[in-house]
Amino acid sequence: MKFLCPNCGSVQFKGKQSIGKKFLSGPYKNVLFEIQCSKCFMDIPSILSENINDDKINEVKDLWIKEFKPEHLKHSSNCSKCLRKYWEIEKYLFDYNISSKDIFYQVYKPKSGAGELICKICDSSAFK
Repeated sequence: MKFLCPNCGSVQFKGKQSIGKKFLSGPYKNVLFEIQCSKCFMDIPSILSENINDDKINEVKDLWIKEFKPEHLKHSSNCSKCLRKYWEIEKYLFDYNISSKDIFYQVYKPKSGAGELICKICDSSAFK
C-alpha cells in the first residue's frame, strides 16, 4: 500500500481501521476505512491517502482541507479537561514514550446527564 497524508505530507502510517457505516451523509458517507498517519496521528480516510496518483495529490489535499477535515474535527473525541483532540494526545504520549493503549476514561456527570472524557495526560494515575 502506498500512503500519503494530505494533512502533513508523511508517507508513513501507524495502521488502518474500519469505520463501518456510521455516516449516512456528508463527505464521510462513502468512507469505509481510515489510516492513521504516524507523523501527525490524524485518521485520514483511505480514499484520500491510499494509492493516490501523483497527478491527484493537490486535488486530494484540497478535498481534505475543505470537506473532510472540518467534518473530522467536528466528530473527533477530545479531553473534557485540556480539550486536546485524540491525535494530539496520542502524539504527546508517543513523543514521551508513554503507552497509549487507552487514552481516555469516561466520567458520568449527573448534572449534565452526559459523560465526559478525561485523557491520560490530565489524569495519568487513573491508568495504572
